[in-house]
Amino acid sequence: MKTNSAVFEKWNKKNHIYLGLFLLLFLWIFCVSGLFLNHPEWFHGKPERTSVDKPVDMLDGGDQITKARHLMDQLELKGEALFQGAPKAGVFGFVAMRPDELTFVNVNLETKVAKVTHVEGNFDQMLRNLHTFSGVRPIWREKESKRDWLPTILWSISIDALSIGVTFRIVVKRS
Repeated sequence: MKTNSAVFEKWNKKNHIYLGLFLLLFLWIFCVSGLFLNHPEWFHGKPERTSVDKPVDMLDGGDQITKARHLMDQLELKGEALFQGAPKAGVFGFVAMRPDELTFVNVNLETKVAKVTHVEGNFDQMLRNLHTFSGVRPIWREKESKRDWLPTILWSISIDALSIGVTFRIVVKRS
């Protein structure tokens, strides 16, 4: 008959092997993406830019986020609205951002025409954004605080799994 100590040792060994293999996947992802971030000259992904002018309907009232979300719905854009710098007179502008693409929106408030510039295809920038993009910035917490892009959902789950797994292994190893 096996003792509790022998059963625990066997369980701990199997747990260590399988959990370690699972966590190794995420460590490899971080290592490979780290190479891309540290050596962008190795990878020559050039972004592709396209611009189009579209008439839009602007809201008269509301804050910047509400106006941006209204425009994003009209223009069928997804992502997170970011505001850069001081607003220009006669223009309402923001960036609709997802890790794999940026869309610059600048609305001429007199003509109600939006210049929509879509930037896509820069792998280096996508990796950089994945390392800094949560999908939910504090400004959105009061409003629609949900991630709307599958890779950011999976990325946040993998980071959580890695953090919890490493913490668990450290605690079990020291016990």
